[in-house]
Amino acid sequence: MPFQVAAPPASSGTLSPVDGLRPDRRDEPALARPPLDLLTPAARSRLIAAGQHHLGKGNRTDWGDRDSLHLLRSGWMAQFRTLTDGRRHILRVLMPGDLVGVTSQFSGSIPAPAVALTDARVATVPVAELIDAASAPALRQFCVILAMENAQAHETLLSLGCLNADERLAALLLGLFERAAARDLVSDRGLRLPLTQMDIADALGISPVHTNRMVMKLQRAGLIRLKAEWLQILDGPGLEAVAQWSRPLAWASRPDHASRPLPPNGVRRPPRPKAPSASERAAKRILVVEDDQVLALHVQGILRSLGFEILGPAPSLEDGLRLAEAGDLDAAVLDVRLDHGQRVFPLARTLQRRSIPFSFMTGYTDPELDSFGAPVIQKPVEAGTVTAVIEQLIH
Repeated sequence: MPFQVAAPPASSGTLSPVDGLRPDRRDEPALARPPLDLLTPAARSRLIAAGQHHLGKGNRTDWGDRDSLHLLRSGWMAQFRTLTDGRRHILRVLMPGDLVGVTSQFSGSIPAPAVALTDARVATVPVAELIDAASAPALRQFCVILAMENAQAHETLLSLGCLNADERLAALLLGLFERAAARDLVSDRGLRLPLTQMDIADALGISPVHTNRMVMKLQRAGLIRLKAEWLQILDGPGLEAVAQWSRPLAWASRPDHASRPLPPNGVRRPPRPKAPSASERAAKRILVVEDDQVLALHVQGILRSLGFEILGPAPSLEDGLRLAEAGDLDAAVLDVRLDHGQRVFPLARTLQRRSIPFSFMTGYTDPELDSFGAPVIQKPVEAGTVTAVIEQLIH
């Protein structure tokens, strides 16, 4: 049943939108933080441990049960509405850590349908298992998330009502970039942006032809580069000026490689940094390989809280092998089953040959695990288990 709210709950203290956030997210802009971070540790753990279903790229979901919360675990999706004449408007682009269904608990309405922009994973949990509707702190969590969604909706209305086409596009790209950075999806001022020009047009309320012109305009001005689903912001302050952006991003704290010549294909990919040697590093470096982006961030947060430096997270076997070859490692945490039927054992054998200790991470049984003699972190992942296993590997 959706929440029935008769009166505001009494508060024993000041309502702060950062209550319950992971410590390593406090320096992020409030609107950029994944809504998952606003839930209590118990609710987050329940969502992270929940079963999940897969959506292939282009597949649609109508969410179904309005008495549940839906967590996007990995991939990108877009919520939309379609008019009777077939025109579509994208209401919201979803990234890992975003929640769907919070508003429904108060309004009783079914969430807007969504389409998977990439292969995606979604976890669904009944609200009754996450939130005590009679609890003032629980309602406060929901109110903070609703306030964030409301602020984002106001920004969208401002953009559609006051900005011209190139300003809207600049604001959209900055907003996506800001949110992606809060999820560790940005590298070298760039990120994979799986939106087609039709998707961007439907989010901006303009035609695809006009969208293409605006993209070219920003590129000719040297502000962005968008090609082959790779968005790179070349001039952050300049793009903010076009967008009338009110939250300047910390461009100075990010290395700016915009002045380097582009490769022949015109797309600059994140460079492979030269890693310092183990003797030059103050912190031990742990490679994390996990294709579930929410779980990867969860494990990364645990390891960072223990003082480790993280390499990755790598979402695929190929990325894991590349990082292992390029980086100087002290240990690794490896998800056994990756997307597209891949298993992580080739990387495990590579680490064995280099005498780098590692742990597997899985919710399944696999007879091949025994041949490695490595410790196993069982899913759902608990902080105490990760801590104990990492101490075993490092010491």
